[in-house]
Amino acid sequence: MQLFFLSIFTLTMFTNCNSDDGDEPEDGKSGKVEGTIQLSGEETGVLGTSLTVGNIEVGNASLTGTDKSVILLSDNITVVDNELVYSNDHSGFVIVAADFSTGGSPDIDKTISMTIVKNGEEYPHACSSPYQGFFMACGDGFEVDFEAKKVTFEGTTVINTDDDKILTMDGVITWE
Repeated sequence: MQLFFLSIFTLTMFTNCNSDDGDEPEDGKSGKVEGTIQLSGEETGVLGTSLTVGNIEVGNASLTGTDKSVILLSDNITVVDNELVYSNDHSGFVIVAADFSTGGSPDIDKTISMTIVKNGEEYPHACSSPYQGFFMACGDGFEVDFEAKKVTFEGTTVINTDDDKILTMDGVITWE
């Protein structure tokens, strides 16, 4: 659970869990996911240049604090009974992508909280749009579309919350 702490903390700061506008995805659904996120930036020498999504959890408010979220996971991390289960905790990633543009937060439209683990070392990243004076703006090319069942990262920027290094994310993740 240590890997996911930043993700949960960041998202719960932004959410208002009492939203009920009827546009939310069904709670806690996981399914077939497809896609790779290309990474560019200073940390790619350590983190690599891509993240292939192996598992997904959609709208699980029990884990993220909001049903306006999608949890993208490496193939060695799954969700069982609302808990993250790791087959290898020395490498992998958890990305919580949330889109409140249809309601749910009065101040934040979109946010990403991401932790990548390489060789047992955690690299936490985050962004929020619009920019609120912490982290950095995600950029206009980030979108979670629950109806089309896809997450788009187009020139999406996240900042390492430990050392302020910036990663740029590009790719489209789809699910069934």
